[in-house]
Amino acid sequence: MTDVSVSSRPASQAPLTERQWVRRGELLEAARGVFERDGYHGTTVSAIVQAAGLSQGAFYLYFPDKKAVFAALQDEMATLLRRRIYWATRDEGDPRRRLEAGLRAYFEYYEEYAAWNRRLTIEGLAIDESFERRQTELAQTLASAFRPTLEQLGVGETELAGFALLGIAVEIAYWQHFQRKDQPSMSAVALAQACASLFLNGAPSIPAHSPQGGTHA
Repeated sequence: MTDVSVSSRPASQAPLTERQWVRRGELLEAARGVFERDGYHGTTVSAIVQAAGLSQGAFYLYFPDKKAVFAALQDEMATLLRRRIYWATRDEGDPRRRLEAGLRAYFEYYEEYAAWNRRLTIEGLAIDESFERRQTELAQTLASAFRPTLEQLGVGETELAGFALLGIAVEIAYWQHFQRKDQPSMSAVALAQACASLFLNGAPSIPAHSPQGGTHA
């Protein structure tokens, strides 16, 4: 799987120095927190630079506007997810365990960045067509990355199955963090096993889970 991080800076601008790349990363981290807290429409450039401890002028060294920051964040987070799934699965020879390892990496990523994923889902994709396009490209990349594993598991329609797998994982992750009210959380490992069983063997194959995230015999 190829990792690509797209810069939002105009090509005509001089390349950033190593120190400036560090500052850009700090700015993105601060912006993510503000977007998660205030939403896209409620976020201002002033709030981002205040959270980052930068001046208003320094912001425009890295990004032309708020939309560019959100797009850069979307690219950075997509690259992070792809890398985590790649490293979680690259050395696993058994296709079933490889599938579970990839799903576990996804659920761990979602748990760590749940607020960002929720903001992107409920607000970000409706703001601009380019945001939706980036998410579509991410889904296509992930579905393609799972294709060899699905082929080894005997799946015929690997493209359809790959998107179905992603859809199941996305809905389970959202349910776990934002809809499963007053119930104990399941671990990323338990979620990955349940998702793989649902996908490969159907709903009757999923064992009941104890409040601690284990399974009932």
